[in-house]
Amino acid sequence: MSRNTWWRIGVPLAAAALLVAQLAWGNGPRREAAAVSRPGECGKGAARQVGEPGVSHDMVIGSYGSDNLPRMKGRPTFKVHLTVSPAPDRSLTLRTPLAGAVTVQVHAGRGGGLLAGARSLTARIDEQMYDASQAPPVTGTVRVTEDDFLRLVVELPDGAICPGVTMADLISLDSGGNDAADLTVVTVVLVDRASGLRLEAQSGVV
Repeated sequence: MSRNTWWRIGVPLAAAALLVAQLAWGNGPRREAAAVSRPGECGKGAARQVGEPGVSHDMVIGSYGSDNLPRMKGRPTFKVHLTVSPAPDRSLTLRTPLAGAVTVQVHAGRGGGLLAGARSLTARIDEQMYDASQAPPVTGTVRVTEDDFLRLVVELPDGAICPGVTMADLISLDSGGNDAADLTVVTVVLVDRASGLRLEAQSGVV
C-alpha cells in the first residue's frame, strides 16, 4: 500500500475504529443549533474525491470523532484532527489560529449524502498532541516542515450536523466499523488567504 493510500484509508480506518467506543454517550439525535453555512444540502450529494490538479497534498486527517468519553462531563463534540506535513523539499508558513479558513463535509459511506458540514471554521493548534514544551504558539507564525509537522484540530458546531443525525452516524453506517466502505467520508479544505495556500484532505473510500 502506497503512503498516500495508507493516509487516505488505513489511518482513518484505524482511528475511527478506536473512536467508535467513545460514542455511546452521544448516540441521541442532534438538534439544530445556531445556523451555519453548510456546503451542501442535508442528505444530498455524494462526496467528491479530492486531489484536483494544483491542490496540495500536504495535509492528512489523522482521526475524527467525539472527544468525550461516557465518563466525561459536557456535551459530546465532533472534532477532526489534522496533520500538516509538507514533502521533504518544501516548507510552509502558516499563521495560527487559521480563523474562518476551513470547510468540513461529512458524507455517508458508499456514496451516501451529506450528514454534516460547515464553512468558515477555525483550525487551532491541537495542543493535546504535543508535549508541553514542544507545542507551537497557539497564536503566531509557524514554519512547517516534514520533520516539524503541524497538528491542528477543527470542531464542528452543533448546527453543522444535519437534523436526525446521531454522533455514531458521523463515524460509520456499520457499528462494527470493520469495512472501510461503510465509514463516513470526511473532507476538509483549508484555505490560508494570507499565503494563498489551499490544502485538502479526505478520509474513507470515495
